[in-house]
Amino acid sequence: MHKKALITGISGQDGSYLAEYLHTKGYEIHGADLSFSQLPLQVKNIIAGLYETDLTRPKLLKRLIQKIIPDEIYHLAAFHFSSQKNGNIQMPFEPFNSINLLATNEILDTIRHNFENCHFFYASSSHIFGKVDHYPQNEKTPYQPDSFYSITKAAGNELCKLYREYYGVYASVGILYNHESPRRPLSFVTSQIAEAAAKASLGMQVRLTLRDLNAIVDWGAAQDYVHAMWLALQQPCGDDYVIASGMPRRVHEFSRVAFDYVGLDANNFVFQEQATNTNKEFPHVGDSSKILSKCGWHPVISFNELVIDMVKAHIVRLTQKNQFSGYTKVGDC
Repeated sequence: MHKKALITGISGQDGSYLAEYLHTKGYEIHGADLSFSQLPLQVKNIIAGLYETDLTRPKLLKRLIQKIIPDEIYHLAAFHFSSQKNGNIQMPFEPFNSINLLATNEILDTIRHNFENCHFFYASSSHIFGKVDHYPQNEKTPYQPDSFYSITKAAGNELCKLYREYYGVYASVGILYNHESPRRPLSFVTSQIAEAAAKASLGMQVRLTLRDLNAIVDWGAAQDYVHAMWLALQQPCGDDYVIASGMPRRVHEFSRVAFDYVGLDANNFVFQEQATNTNKEFPHVGDSSKILSKCGWHPVISFNELVIDMVKAHIVRLTQKNQFSGYTKVGDC
């Protein structure tokens, strides 16, 4: 009999890749999200059920879980503002609380009272560590959340721990570091760089100005990270895991690889904001030793492969868009 999985936030990068991965494992997959307009068609075709769900109304999740009776729940939905830290400060607290915390509690409480054999995965974030005083960070690094997003994510971690230790719920937490893919929205700097390289390769005018080209980031591939999520739920007991590449990279390295792929010099297209103060804080870089040793996780997509795949995807998208709109390259007239 096929296992059933429910994925919240299935329309996002992680949700869609996780659905494809679980399909290869023979799962019956169900997805919940506010909209499915961004979900790739090839993913929609393998889903048993898609449910438009407003996660600011957590009680809807209880009814959905009771209807599906899943063996595994992957709670990937979250309210955040990409990598734009200020957005997390300026927005009201309520949507962060409803989606990141109250919805998490509703799922855990439903499992506790009705589905004791269900395994739960909670997608947390390295942002819970806030301003760190060392790197790399691991599962024992103290939380110092400094935004509504990171505060509610850290609280979600503690909820999972409480339900696991006091109620016997199988709850695993993945503390996810930055992970990218061709499905990353353009609100993220990595997609902006990849798109800029693609545009430049097609002869389009490009000038991309970024906040801090020297910022250090721990980047991995989303396809690898969803594999880690699945492995976390196949263990005898729930636990907390840092999921990261462990490799510090600078933003200008990402830019260089992207533009090198199309035979261009990134310095001619990507620029640093003049008024930016260089970040002197310790970077968020993760130590994944625990999930590597305990679960046997091994990422397979290299940094260069990740960047190049993103550029290739943008080239395809822009080429198709230009063919449809009758776009003419600069210099063709």
